[in-house]
Amino acid sequence: VTLASHKRAIGNFVRIVSGQNVPVKFMSRGDSFTDGKSVTISGTINEKNFDHVVGLALHEGSHIKLSDFDFLKGLENHIPTEYYNRAEAKGYQKYEVVSMVKDLLNYVEDRRIDYFVFTHSPGYKGYYHSLYDKYFHSKVIDKALKSSEYTSSDWDSYIFRIINLTNKNSDLDALPDLRKIRKLIFSNVKNLKSTEEAFNIALDVFHILLENFPDGVEKEDEETGEVSVQKGDGDSDGNGESVDGDGSEDGGSDGGKPELTDNQKKQLENAINK
Repeated sequence: VTLASHKRAIGNFVRIVSGQNVPVKFMSRGDSFTDGKSVTISGTINEKNFDHVVGLALHEGSHIKLSDFDFLKGLENHIPTEYYNRAEAKGYQKYEVVSMVKDLLNYVEDRRIDYFVFTHSPGYKGYYHSLYDKYFHSKVIDKALKSSEYTSSDWDSYIFRIINLTNKNSDLDALPDLRKIRKLIFSNVKNLKSTEEAFNIALDVFHILLENFPDGVEKEDEETGEVSVQKGDGDSDGNGESVDGDGSEDGGSDGGKPELTDNQKKQLENAINK
């Protein structure tokens, strides 16, 4: 009876925030998401996790109200050819570019719609704070942000640092231009009115990443003679300091930063996947 009551309440929250009679589905496992027409919430629901589940449901419901799903479906065609070409020179294939831009857009779009709900429905703030604490401010994430993990100039490092920019332990000097990326996103999020505008910010972020990714390395297939470009080494330079595109140091030194244990690294991987 309690579970049914929780589910009814969550469904009502989604319908209120979206302004539509949106179906809400509940699954015991898998991902929580929206396809633009319905919301799927995954995992157990009880008194302890009710607030962050409501926050998650509100977030997905606000996507239905505010996000342009037709634009998202055609994302591959919205990305200018120059970005594909530049990424190819760094060793990234077209499908990887689409995936990276999609992830960046998702982050910017999330900030846009969360800001909208925060300002238009401030009564929901508590649920959103619970959501952020659960997924973005967990203890292992806190530790990782202060550690030497994810400090190479590669995609995995940048996306980890970017999706955790709201965490108070975020180290803006952990990677070149991370400070610039944060300013670009958060100074614009209040003014973004559409998914397409969020996409343009995501492209600007991707431009910065391409400037910092190492150049690709040409490899020749011994049997066919075919030449392909593989990703370069994104590690910091020999003395542990990340080097910017112009060769200048950008405060990326990880000297003195704590390292995670193998167990903590495993916990971190699980937290990132969540």
